[in-house]
Amino acid sequence: MKDFEDLVQQVRQQIVDSVELEESEVKQLSNEDDLLASPLFLDSVDLLQVYSDCQRKFNVVFNNADYDGTHTVSNISKRIVAAKTKGVLDNNNAAFYSSNGDRYSRHEFEQYITTLIAAIGQVKINRHEPVRVRDTDPVKMMLMAVALVFSGCKPLLSAQPEGDNALGFDELMSTHATAPSETLSSNLYAQLERVQNNAVIGFETSGSTGVPVQIEKSLVSMLHEVDELTTLFDFKALDLVDAYVSPVHMYGFIWSFLLPLKLDIAVVYQSNTLSRPAPSGYEAIMAVSVPALWQSISGGLSDRYHYVVNSGGKFGQQRDTQFASLNANRKTQLQGIDVLGSTETGAIAYRMMGLDDIQTYRLLPTVKLMPNGEEHIIYSDFLPYGIESAPLDDKIEVLPNNQIRHLGRKDNVFKFKGKRYSLKAIEEKLSQLFAGHALRVYFIEQENNVRGGELIAFVEKVSAQFETTEEIRALFQDLPIPKIEFIDELPTNAMGKVTLQGLQEKVRNARV
Repeated sequence: MKDFEDLVQQVRQQIVDSVELEESEVKQLSNEDDLLASPLFLDSVDLLQVYSDCQRKFNVVFNNADYDGTHTVSNISKRIVAAKTKGVLDNNNAAFYSSNGDRYSRHEFEQYITTLIAAIGQVKINRHEPVRVRDTDPVKMMLMAVALVFSGCKPLLSAQPEGDNALGFDELMSTHATAPSETLSSNLYAQLERVQNNAVIGFETSGSTGVPVQIEKSLVSMLHEVDELTTLFDFKALDLVDAYVSPVHMYGFIWSFLLPLKLDIAVVYQSNTLSRPAPSGYEAIMAVSVPALWQSISGGLSDRYHYVVNSGGKFGQQRDTQFASLNANRKTQLQGIDVLGSTETGAIAYRMMGLDDIQTYRLLPTVKLMPNGEEHIIYSDFLPYGIESAPLDDKIEVLPNNQIRHLGRKDNVFKFKGKRYSLKAIEEKLSQLFAGHALRVYFIEQENNVRGGELIAFVEKVSAQFETTEEIRALFQDLPIPKIEFIDELPTNAMGKVTLQGLQEKVRNARV
């Protein structure tokens, strides 16, 4: 009883620390008061922060059901006790931790695959076209992808799971297909290595314009990429991958699914809305993330973390400095790998965070670049299926010793809310709205902005009211709508050029 009372006091203190309460406010709070009501009136964001911090502090993982009902100090304390008990029972043989709290052993994972293969044989689908995976749960998504590949189909993974020629885990499991009594005859990674060379997995990506594009990647090429990564880096000591990137993306598929399979280690998939601490019992962890999540995860990179991997955008000088500072206070050095690549190219090059210049990368050993006028042609085994070479959509400078300096995208592509968009596409839409008026569109990168930065447009037009109507939403549809500033003219500098600095200054002066 005393242990529980001590836990209650610790939870009360954590609430104070999480939402920075005054002592007078805390004294009014009873252990049975709803945190969303009187006397605290926390909002949903504050509550998520409390739960996230409690998980980290007490080293537990809450399931989705733990967020239902009334949120009181007493209930949170009970949920911590229950989560600790479940963790002791389940952690020993779990290999896949889903973002909803479900856990699967490797044997269970393989059993499900055999059942799904039998079920796929009983349903009507077009096996000559990609089969869209309906699931958003990452483990079920991977179960479906593997079962479809073993069934001779082309799985299509997308952030938009609904569509034609689609199948889902629950749908197939309800067909009551009889699974073979034996599971897969050897380890899953070895089984995937023996799949025919023409086996492909489709990824629906935003592409360079923000419009969804389906890209087919050879399974063999992705396995080769994993083999190359495990040759370059010493991952032998790792026992867990902490994945903040869904395997719906090729980067996530390789680093948070194929790599753990290759290393025969566990993986925990984080959700988009709630970060859970890594399960107990693991002492050598690799975090797989993207730049926009750095601020939220960096505080939890304890000495249990040996690697952090970044891709999907520029890590930046500020984050690099923070990474180096974090390492200065650690007992065990954290190695950071910044990967340059895309769904279209696969991995191209890498740099060590906090050590290498933020623009200087080392080409992967099997990737070759050849100059072609003002651009470069990439030759790589990691390109889409059936493509041996392609123009590189990046500005680069080739350096000695197989290194390159990355100078940005050629087509003014920016990353907003995790997707890539073209400034040209935004300008074309605005030109339809403001026909005959000069305009400029800019994306201002911001390190701490969860969207990646601010999208802003300047329109040469007498100030007018601009409302985001349904008509405008329909026009932009798959594109973000920028903040719009109206100015009487687009200012030019001494060189006769329109610059962002000049535009911002004119807007500021107009408001004085």
